[in-house]
Amino acid sequence: MTDITKHDTKHDTKHDTKHDTSDSSTTDEFGLRTLDVEQLRAKRGAKWGAREARFSAWVADMDFPVAPAIVEALQAVLDGNEFGYPNWGGPFASSPAALLFCPRMSERFGWEPNPARVHDMIDVIQGMRSSVHHLSAPGDGVVLHMPSYHPFIDTIDEMERRLVAVVRDGDAFDYDDLERRLADEPATVWILCHPHNPLGHVFERAELERIAEIAERFDLTVISDEIHSDLVMPGHSHIPFESLGADVSARTVTVTSASKAFNLAGLRWAVLHAGSAPMQQALESLPGHYLGAPNVMAVTATVAAWTEGDAWLDAVLGVVDENRHALSELLDRHLPGVVYEPPSATYLAWLDCRALELGEDPAETFRERGVELSPGPQFGPQGRGHARINLATSPDVLAATVEAMAG
Repeated sequence: MTDITKHDTKHDTKHDTKHDTSDSSTTDEFGLRTLDVEQLRAKRGAKWGAREARFSAWVADMDFPVAPAIVEALQAVLDGNEFGYPNWGGPFASSPAALLFCPRMSERFGWEPNPARVHDMIDVIQGMRSSVHHLSAPGDGVVLHMPSYHPFIDTIDEMERRLVAVVRDGDAFDYDDLERRLADEPATVWILCHPHNPLGHVFERAELERIAEIAERFDLTVISDEIHSDLVMPGHSHIPFESLGADVSARTVTVTSASKAFNLAGLRWAVLHAGSAPMQQALESLPGHYLGAPNVMAVTATVAAWTEGDAWLDAVLGVVDENRHALSELLDRHLPGVVYEPPSATYLAWLDCRALELGEDPAETFRERGVELSPGPQFGPQGRGHARINLATSPDVLAATVEAMAG
């Protein structure tokens, strides 16, 4: 097919100081390249166990074994029968994972959050929805880049807010169009998926500064979901939105977790930083544990991930980096016509299948061929004719998956 995969060589050659995956392609210390498909199919979790497809590449779970440091930490809890109330310094004290959040952000991204504004959450969606609840009212506008992670779209609908979409103009988001519409369609909050799911887009500093300017001009509070921040590919760096300055932080809520980068989604823990004073006041006004209490196993796993898991994470990034480029060749060979740009972040890839003429939801056809992908339409109208594929698997499994997609 024509070279429409858009390899971005200027990005791929830029040096990234945050992690080094240069040696990952030649080693398999953590068993990331030798996955057994039959063992994957025997799993009971949602990704493989809830679908009958021969290959599951939909929900944002990894196929990789969890970092050994995490397994060892959880095993110590099991061996010690430590299932009682944790000793974290009091019933409403921050968990050890929350206490690690500030040094983790400082070391990895150069951002210095305020420890007094850090709160344990059950998951990122809880943090995001509680922020929408406290910082807006039914009927208010919510700005959202489209296509979008579907729980964000569902939140706007279920909480009776009004979507104000940031639409794509070619390969970029159209902020001029957004500003024109905000003049007539006022909004209260902006849900920023940063890095972006499903596009794998990394918001560079100039774009973040434009977002901050718009938020200030139209008095918007930004709810920044940064759960994919550890999954930025070589040549790019994650910039926490709040790190742009004190004025930006003051109108921002940041929500994140180790769950996406370290494959811990089922353990349920996240952290919220309330740069926004109204959000901080709202959380302080709630009764203790109104939003739940941290899970002992999740906190244990997160502490292990953030203190001992970076070598494993670098190895994962190496495999995903290899897979995102290999996917171009695989599509060229098996599904010519699919438009695909290797993601700059996340282990999720956005496939434009419209040239294949498979209808609004090509995932239905791929499902019939034995492959489960995430349906594009669930990410909004802009997802019609698209599908999302998960790259967090071994190169061999990815190759077999794409071959099966071709029928």
